Amino acid sequence: MFVRIITITILTILFSVSSMACAAPAVPSTPAAPIRTNPVERPGAAATPSQPTVADSAWQKVLNSAKQEGKVTIYSYSMIGDVGIAVSRAFSQKYGITLDIITGRGAEMAERIRTEQVRKNVAADLMDANPTQLIYLRDIGGTVSSRELPVLQDKNVWQVDPFVADSQGHILIHTLLNHTSFVNTKLVPTNEEPTSLAELTQPKWKGKMVTIDPTLSSGQYILFGTLLRHKLIDESTVRAIGRNNIKFAVNAQTGAAELARGSFSLFVTTAEIAFAPMMREGAPVKAIALKEGTVSSPNAIAAIKDSPHPNATKLFLNWLLSQEGQTVYLKAQALSSPRKDVEDFRPPPAQIKPYRLIALTEEDENENAKLFREQLLTKLWKE
Repeated sequence: MFVRIITITILTILFSVSSMACAAPAVPSTPAAPIRTNPVERPGAAATPSQPTVADSAWQKVLNSAKQEGKVTIYSYSMIGDVGIAVSRAFSQKYGITLDIITGRGAEMAERIRTEQVRKNVAADLMDANPTQLIYLRDIGGTVSSRELPVLQDKNVWQVDPFVADSQGHILIHTLLNHTSFVNTKLVPTNEEPTSLAELTQPKWKGKMVTIDPTLSSGQYILFGTLLRHKLIDESTVRAIGRNNIKFAVNAQTGAAELARGSFSLFVTTAEIAFAPMMREGAPVKAIALKEGTVSSPNAIAAIKDSPHPNATKLFLNWLLSQEGQTVYLKAQALSSPRKDVEDFRPPPAQIKPYRLIALTEEDENENAKLFREQLLTKLWKE
């Protein structure tokens, strides 16, 4: 009897379920949503190379290794004072990696790296300088290419090609600069500003000009080397300028400070990098356009061969050239970026309308580096 009751109950339940299934309309089954391993992309949206995704296993490996290395050492002539502090703080807060910035003149830093590599005891991961010094390092086999960095893959964000100084990607530009001359506005009224380099040979400028010692820096070759090569000035004029009792500063920052203090009336040939921050604070200096030409030449950075922190180096370079890194770096310097999506931070006194603007090519950069190695300006000005 008990078994019979159970059997009837089971049959009743089965009948009820069967009836419900017949009565209810069929509902199409919905397949389970696929598991995504990448972030959802909007239709038509392009990935941003400067922000590698977590799913990019190769870049994730670089990121993990960079954090294990924990440090980047930069030999730099631009990341000094507040600039270095701003860059170091922003990068370290984002990635937890220490930035060790050692500052100095470009020629001295390049030679230091060469010596480290000869002794197989390399301390530098990166060098920041004008391309002339970096070309020297590249040519002796002291740098490596960074062309494959994610940040460099989107060509549309650049107003100036980041490989303009070196098509192989050893030298990456990170700042746009105009090389011209600067005056102390308290000592040189607007109607007395020189309009050409040729005017600087006149007696009225004797003893009133300062420039960087040509044995210590390659900066003057960017202007004078380019103008000589394009036949926009001749060697006799260059010699006369240098020998018009011109004074030599050990670096651009020292010369700029002397100009702002009124020790000199005019700084012959340098770029905004030495002056822009003080202009922003109201120092009595400004850039002037010269008829022979203004030379547009970038500052740049290069990864060093056999560096002790290769992955952290890649991570820092990728960040520095991103919109975020460029904004931090160039806002602190009051300069402009090769990227389209970064503000021009130059103060008005640094911005000029050139009579003739010459944008340097890779060939120009290589030729200027050659002139520096030959010490042309030292021969014209000091021998």
